[in-house]
This record gives sequence, C-alpha cells and structure tokens, in this order.
Amino acid sequence: MNQKDERTWGALVHLGGLIGMIFLSYVGNVIGALVMWLIRRNDSSFIDSQGKEALNFQITLSFLNVAIGILFGLSSGLWSLTHFLNGDTNWFFPGFHFWGLRSSAHGIVWVLNVIFSIIAAIKGSNGIPYRYPICLRIVK
Repeated sequence: MNQKDERTWGALVHLGGLIGMIFLSYVGNVIGALVMWLIRRNDSSFIDSQGKEALNFQITLSFLNVAIGILFGLSSGLWSLTHFLNGDTNWFFPGFHFWGLRSSAHGIVWVLNVIFSIIAAIKGSNGIPYRYPICLRIVK
C-alpha cells in the first residue's frame, strides 16, 4: 500500500465512528469504526494501530452513553417515585428536568466525539499516529 492510501485510510478509520453514528446513534459509532478498521487492518501497521485506537475510543463513548442513560434513568425514576409516594399530584412532571440534563450529557459526548475524531482524522491524514486522551484500551 502506498503512503497516500495509508494516510487516507488512517483518517477514514477515525471518521468511521462519526459516519456510523449518523445511522445508529448508540452503537453505530462502534460499528462504523470496526468496519473501517477490518477492511484495511492487514494492509498496514499504521492503519491497524489507528483503527484499534479509533475503535477503543468509540467503545469508550458508547459505555459513557450507556452509563449516562442508566444514571439519569434511575435518577428520574427515583425522583418521580418519591413524589408519587409523597402524594404529589404532579409526580411525573418533575422527572422531565432529568431528561433535559440527560440530553445535555449525551450532547457533550457527541461533541467530544466530533472534535476528537476530526483531530484524529487530520493527524491520520498527515501520517501522525494519534492517541485519544479519553479512552479505555480494550482492543489491543
């Protein structure tokens, strides 16, 4: 594989998470990064290392999104249950405040994904290996 193709695929593996996120919000990012990595991982050690890095980052963000969903789901449920048990007639509506916070938290994760994936893609297109600052290294 020539150096130009290697750099192009080095960028694409990082953008795979963003592309996948468009189609399936919570798991599409992992699928997108995985597909891009699997297509060319045996062609270059640079693509292999960057694909693993991108995949690990996308897995980390998916775990974070699941944790946010569980945390805010439980918080909202407990809030509503407490108000219901106390006889509050508006027991359901205070729980809506948690949905705004949850959406904001998911939005922050989405923005982090966009920013770091674009930075990584630019580095990859220049042939510079990139390591995400917030990343569980699961795939080795």
